Amino acid sequence: STSSIDADEADRLRRQLLQDAQPLSANGSSLSSSNGSGNGSSNGANGNSSSGGRDWLLNLDLWTNTGFPTAVAIAVVACVKGVKRAHLVDARMDGGMLLELYSRDGIGTMISTDFYEGIRKARPTDLEAIQGLLDPLERSGVLVKRSTEELRAQLHHFTVIERETKVMGCALLVPLGVSPDGERVAEIGAFCVDVVFRGTGRGDSLLDYVEQDARLKGMDRLVLLTTRTADWFNQRDFRLAGPAWCSELLPSERRQRINPARNSQLYVKELAPLDDKNRLQPGTRIGF
Repeated sequence: STSSIDADEADRLRRQLLQDAQPLSANGSSLSSSNGSGNGSSNGANGNSSSGGRDWLLNLDLWTNTGFPTAVAIAVVACVKGVKRAHLVDARMDGGMLLELYSRDGIGTMISTDFYEGIRKARPTDLEAIQGLLDPLERSGVLVKRSTEELRAQLHHFTVIERETKVMGCALLVPLGVSPDGERVAEIGAFCVDVVFRGTGRGDSLLDYVEQDARLKGMDRLVLLTTRTADWFNQRDFRLAGPAWCSELLPSERRQRINPARNSQLYVKELAPLDDKNRLQPGTRIGF
């Protein structure tokens, strides 16, 4: 039989595992203290912390006692020992192994030690993939056409979603300066997820990453300019603020570059102030 846990339960178990695990130094004392003094410094501790941490990570009894499903614990231990990826597949599913290995998303759960899928800053080698994502939207008039030179100049402002070297989505975040009402503003543009992966939550993850990136850069407000409806952004707390070319919510230099004839509408999202609770690097938290 198999058991399953949701993300919140997995996180609770992970914290419990870290709390229960007390890697030992060579003399049997906890590395978290020094002869009971609690100052965290002891002779030889630094030299044993890495191996001690590995020892408790490989302790299947500790995983089991904490409450993790056995299959998950074994897969993690295998990865710690050098296996690149471990796949958990329901044996009751007919053809499950073939579906896991040869379909795009598989049908099981994969635990990996490499960068299988994630969000990162764009690199020069991503230029062609970003162009491929944006081209259909530019041809349909949803996005303004950007030349290769323009994209290359803006590449350091791009963030991408990648799965095994394939770019699945991208977003542009450009600081604009200070608005007349004193807010530091950044603009989101070229926001796109490959049509094959839409509806899978990747757009939300990408927007979450970009928003946190903007917070850490000191931005107070995110803006989006579009000539189409922006229902998806509306549902994520962006509010319609009227025509962009005359909006005082934008820095004057940005307003001067807007063509009134396009009738671009401005959507605005005020960012929560940065504090200790949300002062985390992009990608280390989801759903803030």
